[in-house]
Amino acid sequence: MRRLHWVHCVCIFTVFFLAIVLQILPWPQNWQGARPAWLVLILMYWILALPDQINIGTAFIVGVCWDLITGSILGTHAIILVIFAYLLQINYMMLRNLSLWLQSFLVILSVILVQLGLFLVEYILYHHVSFDPNCFYSAILSGILWPWLVFLLRSIRYRIGFY
Repeated sequence: MRRLHWVHCVCIFTVFFLAIVLQILPWPQNWQGARPAWLVLILMYWILALPDQINIGTAFIVGVCWDLITGSILGTHAIILVIFAYLLQINYMMLRNLSLWLQSFLVILSVILVQLGLFLVEYILYHHVSFDPNCFYSAILSGILWPWLVFLLRSIRYRIGFY
């Protein structure tokens, strides 16, 4: 039983690590705004799938790692991800019972709200940040990727016996 717990932790850590790598992967300059919000997608999946194990603390750790990797002020991504995780955590039963297409629409709204929140926090801290309207492409692409990501992560979760 103890060994199985470590397998689950390693699987979740690996998925978050791959999400961070995909989040910072360089894209062509013209397509920079269309990059999917991988960390938001992965965090949303794990909170909806395993709300007892993945929670606000995990969101804080992922946010701090995101801050350290991108070189932003420590806590900017963390506070937005904590608020996002809290809202998911209190509504997870309703959200996980929606169809995948409604969840995709909520993913689009969530990514837009997370990016607007990040913009507001950075605007308050830096005062010279401009809003990139291409972030809407990122939200739409994240919504399109949501059903496939759910199927992939669910198959991985069932394959390692993590119900």
